Amino acid sequence: MADKQKSEYWMESQGERKRLASNHFIAKDAMGGKLVCAPVDFSKPVKVLDSGTADGTWLLDLVFSLPSLPAGTHEFVGTDLNPAPFPPSPPPNVSFAVHDIKQPWPESEHGQYSLVHQRLTLLGAGPAPAASVSHLYSLVKPGGWIQLCEASMVFPSEIVNEERTPAYSDLLRLMKSVAEHVGATWEMGGTLRGLLEDVGCTDIDEEDVVLNLGRTNKNDSLCEDGVRSCGIAVEGLSKFAKTFPPEKQPLSTERYETLRADLEKELSEKGVVFPLKVVWGRKPE
Repeated sequence: MADKQKSEYWMESQGERKRLASNHFIAKDAMGGKLVCAPVDFSKPVKVLDSGTADGTWLLDLVFSLPSLPAGTHEFVGTDLNPAPFPPSPPPNVSFAVHDIKQPWPESEHGQYSLVHQRLTLLGAGPAPAASVSHLYSLVKPGGWIQLCEASMVFPSEIVNEERTPAYSDLLRLMKSVAEHVGATWEMGGTLRGLLEDVGCTDIDEEDVVLNLGRTNKNDSLCEDGVRSCGIAVEGLSKFAKTFPPEKQPLSTERYETLRADLEKELSEKGVVFPLKVVWGRKPE
C-alpha cells in the first residue's frame, strides 16, 4: 500500500466517518449550539463551503438551522476527497463535490464564498498546511470569512494524565505517532491564527472549545457518543499504525489488542476532554 493510500485509510474508513459525525454534536454542544463563530450575515443570500465535509453533517445542520429568507436562498457546497459518504438526495440548494485539500481549487471558484469552513481536516494536508489554507483563502470573497477548527492538544493535567487516564494517554500517543508519520503538526490548533495572518486575513479572532468525552459530558446520549467515538478512533488508528516499521511502533502488539476495551471503560467511568481551537478571519475588501 502506497504511503498516500495508507495516510488516508484511517481518515476515510466508514468507522472514521461515523466518529466524525458523532463528534459534530459533541462539538456543537461544547460551543453552546453554535456552528459559525465568524460574524457572517445570514440575513441575505450567502454561499458557504464546508471543506472536509465527510457525510455533510456540519453543512446540513447549518442548512436546517438557518431561517428561510424572504427572497433568494443560500447556497451550500460540501467537498471531500472521498465521495462515498455524500448524501444521495441533498436539498436543492446543497451540492457536494470531490476535492483534495492539498490541491488548488478551480479559478471559477475563487472569490465566490461568504464563508469557508473546515474542521479537524488540516491533518490531511501533512507537512503543507499553509498551502491548504492558502487554497481555502482563495475561495473567500472580499469581505467574507474563513473559519478553521483544529485540536490544540494542550490538556488540563488534572484530567488527562498517565495515572488517571492511562488508556486515553495511549490513544494520544497513537494519534501523535500517526501525525508524525504523515508529517503533520501535532498541536495544529495553536498554529491557525498564524496561518490566517500569513494569507492576509484581518479581524482574526478565536475561541477555545473543550469537548467532554464520556463521563465528563452531562448529556447521557453525548456521553455514549464520546465513548463510541473514541473506540472507533482506536480501531482506525491502530490499523494504520500497525503498518509502521517495528522501530516506529507507538504501542506494543499486546496494547493494540486491549486498548479499545480499556479506553471505553475509562471514558465510561471517568471521562476525558479534547481541546479545540476555533479561529476565524476576514478577507479584506
